[in-house]
Formats: sequence, C-alpha cells, structure tokens
Amino acid sequence: MRARLDDELFRLMCDPHAREQLRSVLIGTYFGPDVQSAVAEQGSINLAAFEYSRELVKEVKETGIHWAHQGDEKSMKVRDQGFRKAIVDLYGYRCAMCGIRMLTPEGHTIVEAAHVRPWSESHDDLPTNGMALCRLCHWSFDEGIMSVWENYQVLVSREVQHEHNLPGHILTLRDRSIFTPEQEKFWPAQENLG
Repeated sequence: MRARLDDELFRLMCDPHAREQLRSVLIGTYFGPDVQSAVAEQGSINLAAFEYSRELVKEVKETGIHWAHQGDEKSMKVRDQGFRKAIVDLYGYRCAMCGIRMLTPEGHTIVEAAHVRPWSESHDDLPTNGMALCRLCHWSFDEGIMSVWENYQVLVSREVQHEHNLPGHILTLRDRSIFTPEQEKFWPAQENLG
C-alpha cells in the first residue's frame, strides 16, 4: 500500500517555516505536556543528524571531517546518529564482516556503525573510517578478536581457538572479503586498516 500526500500539504512541508509550525502543532496535539519538549528536542536532533549524515557522504575528502566538538550532549547525539545513518545506509544494512542483514518493518536493524580508527583518536567520521557491523562482529572488532587486513580480508585472532571458547561461525569468516559499499570511494581507507 502506498501513501500519497496532498499536493498543497507537500508544498507546505517543503517550506522550512511552515514545516516547523506543522511540527509544533502535531507535537502539541498528540503528545502530553510532560513530554512535548523531549519530543521536540529529539526531532531537532534527528533533523541535525540526518543533515550531518548527508554531509558525510557528500564530503568524501582525504582530510576527513573533524567534528567541532562542542562538548554538549546534543552535539554528540547528532554526531553519533548522523555517522550511524551514513554508514548503515552505505552498507545497505549489512554487516561488513559476516554479511548478516536483518531489518524489521519499522526500520530497526542489527547493524551498527563502527569507526575503523577510533573516533577518540581520529575525530574522523568520514565513511572511509567506518564499517557497518552486527553487534557480535562490532564487539569482536573492538576487542581485537577480528579485524580487516589491507586487502579487505577478515582477520580472526588465534585467541578464539582456545579450548574454552566456542567461536561458532567466527572462524568461517577468516580470509573472506568484507562486504563493502557499492561505490569504492566509500570503502574503508587503507590507512585506517591494519
């Protein structure tokens, strides 16, 4: 089933001032006074994160985007959500390492955005410093159990083979190529790997 917006409503929604008025009326009408400010604030964060994710994809440069860290919680939410949206979209909601792709009808996914070089060191949110990873692969990547080699092959640490571990499918990923975005310019940069 497809939805269709009234042409006049669509034109109003294209105007930023009218769109903000409509948003305020909807929040005031459908949400209680105790949560209206929280809903408005989250809407503001979502919009800023969406715009940031578009910038990340548009601004593929070797220098990277260095987030102007303002130290406030809202700025960090915008950065985190924007980076996640850009990376997860580029990878088509698929884990770069194991290939799992699960998406609910509501748009929830098991895939997360991971920085190849930690953001705390690089302050680089460019797609070339990110990979979409499922929660198991993300944890394994952060713990050094799995990594990606310069030729885009999955590396698996020998540590997983200790007799007390039951690594499941992780060992089957060794030496397989990662799943990458369609456009090569969004693949993890070689200097971020290894």
